[in-house]
Amino acid sequence: MSLLRGWGVVGFVFAAALWLAPGEARAFPDEPYSLDEGKKAHTDRFHIMGELGLFAGKRGTEAASQRSIIVSPLIEMRFQLSYSVILQAVWGMSYANVDLDDADPDNSFRIGNPYLAFHYQGKKGQFSYRAGLGATIPAASLPDDINDRNTAASAYDLAAGLRGNTMFWLWDPHTVSVIIPIAVERRKPSGFLWGAYLDTGALIKLNDKNARTSKTDFIMQMVAMMGYQATDWLRVGSRFSLVLIPKYEERKTQLAVEPYVRFGGENAFGAIRLNINIDEPFGFSFDARKVWGLRIGGGASF
Repeated sequence: MSLLRGWGVVGFVFAAALWLAPGEARAFPDEPYSLDEGKKAHTDRFHIMGELGLFAGKRGTEAASQRSIIVSPLIEMRFQLSYSVILQAVWGMSYANVDLDDADPDNSFRIGNPYLAFHYQGKKGQFSYRAGLGATIPAASLPDDINDRNTAASAYDLAAGLRGNTMFWLWDPHTVSVIIPIAVERRKPSGFLWGAYLDTGALIKLNDKNARTSKTDFIMQMVAMMGYQATDWLRVGSRFSLVLIPKYEERKTQLAVEPYVRFGGENAFGAIRLNINIDEPFGFSFDARKVWGLRIGGGASF
């Protein structure tokens, strides 16, 4: 079922791409936390955005359950190098508090893999698009002590899980990733907004502390977004995501839906999202011992 839905998203991305043609460059298109600069020449070259991801609940099995609290901040910066070229930097962190039924509570604060990408962006009529190339710096790591490692692994695992495994490369320890991002959005005068986002690449693990069995794993992240600009300051909508890592059995597929509310203007905004995982391994989100994610974010341009 997940694969069938995934191919539907692929078809959506392909159909949207057929409309593309080189045109006037414009603001960096992205999901609901983007800043929109309209059709005029850019005046704000620097964007800074951030979010706080939250999850609290039981994980594991009935025989060996653990209560987990995850607080995962993420910061993103974009700098306009030229009229049509953007430099993007993303870095995340995760704090885990794990309370086992048969052991003392444990805590772990871990840093993720910084991600740097260059994007070409443009606009044709109602369509905005981008294409780029990015890579991660392998900063995410697990400790040598096996007891400390379990909690640290939970910090990374759930930081990805509360986001539906999107941007998995930020949370994959002892790994260098190379990612090719492609995106297209359409904004209609009526206020409706559609977007399609495709990120493909390779996850290359550096040592056996990483739980993936393959040295190199292919990853494909597909996202479809729809929204409605209800007023000048309020947008509502939802994102649908499918993340495929075909050779990683424990994380082979993850399907999620994420309703959102975005409020603010062109120079500052806030956003609230609720990630609901639909299928295994993290869904259905509100079943026992599964994972949901509350994401509170915002940003500004300068």
